[in-house]
Order: sequence, then C-alpha cells, then structure tokens
Amino acid sequence: MAYGFQKIRMLILDALELNPTKRRPVWIMRQAGRYLASYRALRQKYSFDEFAGNADLAVEVSLLPLNQYELDAAIIFSDILIPLRAMGVEVRFEEGGPTITAPKTVDDIKKLIRHYHPETHTPVILKSLSLLRSQVSPEKAVLGFAGAPFTMLAYLLEGDLTKDLGVTKKWMAKEPKLIEELLSHLAQMMGDYLDAQARAGANAVQLFDTWASVLSVSDYERFALPYARRAISAVTVPCLYYVNGVSHLLEQAAATGAQALSVDWRISLGEARKRLNQITALQGNLDPYHLLLPKDQIRQKVFEMCESYGRGPGHIVNLGHGIVPSIPEDGVKSFIDAVHEWSLSL
Repeated sequence: MAYGFQKIRMLILDALELNPTKRRPVWIMRQAGRYLASYRALRQKYSFDEFAGNADLAVEVSLLPLNQYELDAAIIFSDILIPLRAMGVEVRFEEGGPTITAPKTVDDIKKLIRHYHPETHTPVILKSLSLLRSQVSPEKAVLGFAGAPFTMLAYLLEGDLTKDLGVTKKWMAKEPKLIEELLSHLAQMMGDYLDAQARAGANAVQLFDTWASVLSVSDYERFALPYARRAISAVTVPCLYYVNGVSHLLEQAAATGAQALSVDWRISLGEARKRLNQITALQGNLDPYHLLLPKDQIRQKVFEMCESYGRGPGHIVNLGHGIVPSIPEDGVKSFIDAVHEWSLSL
C-alpha cells in the first residue's frame, strides 16, 4: 500500500481507548443499505446473496456511504446470519427478510454443534474485509461484525421471530443444559469469526446482541453474558457490544469486556455514562426516525445527544438502531453535518 495506515490515528480507535479526539467520530449502523438510492439501483441487478457472496460487490456496497458522506468508518456489507450456514442451517435472504428452518427436536439441535473454521466456511467476508481495508483511507476505520451467541440462538430456534422469543424461552426452560451447550458452541464460533475478521483487516468489530433485552437480568447473566464475554475475549481488536433496549441490563452488558457499549435511544447517554462511571466508551444513540425531522430539528437532537454525553472523550456518534429505508439521504447529511458542527465547540 502506498501509505501506512497503521501510523495514522483513527478517530474511532482513539474514542474506543477513551483518548481525546479533535471531533466526535460518526458512523451509522446499516449505513450501506436501502435508504441509499445508489444501493437500491444496484439491488435491481443483484440479490442479497450475490452481494454478500462476492467480495468485489460487498466492497462496492460498503463504500457507497463513504463516497457520499463524511463518515469515520466503513462497515463490511454482510449479515449476522451467514455463519449459521456453516452449522448446516438453511438460511434464505428474501425481500421480506431472512428466513430460517428452525430445529424441532433435541437431535436437530445436537446436529448443529459441528466444527467451524472461518477461513473455510466463511471466506468471502474475510476477502471482502481485506479488499475494503485496502480501499478505505487510512484515517477511517474498517469495521467487522457478528451476532452475539444469544441473539444467534434466538434466530436459530425461532425461525420466524416472535416478539417475546417464546420458542427460545421454552427451549431454555425445558432443555437448559442443551441450550448452554449450543450457546458455548456459538460463543466459540463467533469469537473465531470476529478474530478472523480482525486478521483480515477489521480495525474494530461490533457484536450485535439485538434480542438479549427480552431477558430478565438473571436470565441474561446465565444465557447471554458469559457467552458474549467469551466471544469478545477471543478478539484481538477493540469490540463494541450492542443490545437493543439495554437500559435494564446496562451494568451487566458492560461486564462483557467490550471497549464500548452501543446504546439505544431509550436511555440518555448522560444516564448511561453516570451509571457506568466512564469505564467504557459509549456509542449512539439518536432515534433513527429523528432523521425524518426538518434540518434544524435534527441539529437540535444531535446537539442534545452530544451534550448529554458531555465533553469528555469516549463517545462514538451513531444511531440507537440501524437506519431504516424510509430515511431521506438529506436527513443523513444533516445528521453528520450537525455532529461536525457540534464538534467545533470541543
């Protein structure tokens, strides 16, 4: 490469290390997605599987938002469910979303516990990350990601997700030891998967535990926390951890060992920071639908979010959940511009 990117400080890595930054770093969960006209145009030509299964296409899509906005990270285009195929699970990506053929019996679940090797079973994402890192400017981070063990368990067992994860909770009640065995396997898988992404070029990774918030604190401590911690402990680059609806689990989520917690909009960053006593960086947390507001109101919401966190280091600006297709591109620009404007006061 013509330049040595490792010699240049990345804003996101400094924020993750709680170092002061010249401005707040910003990126957007699901930033390479359907809100972009450029993505929708490509989607007319290619299926999701074609995007995720071809490194050149995955990189092209991953770069779309960086070509359009002043973002501080590229996140690889993929899906958290892809590694499930290495377990023999049928995963289909259709227009209405992914569908999974869920196991029905104890024997079906036991068959899912099989050897996984990232370079053999999921090589495309690793090639994609390597290519992406070579094409992203050195001051910007490249991010990988995976689903946390409990969230992967939920997708596996539910097939069609229920709001309260009733199917998953029935398995947890009736076969807790079997579920713990499967979670242990998923923790090993996701840890290996994320660390392979780091070796391929990811500067940091995000572990999505989207569905862990349906658990009580005690169930989270039994069925989610130890397995998320195990996955994170296997990774040799900084890790961000996201739970949608984290407020009742905040202190427990911080115990995963992640360098940052990605926080949804249901709790203010100021409250989260106070409860955690600045032991970890925070990411978030604007409600994605606030990007539908007029420009001046988006600016106000962004300023309120940043002021809620305060003037100290360790804040990565993001939404509190992935961006949704109905968000206008101008709303995204207003969001990013407001982050940069607020940062002038630092």
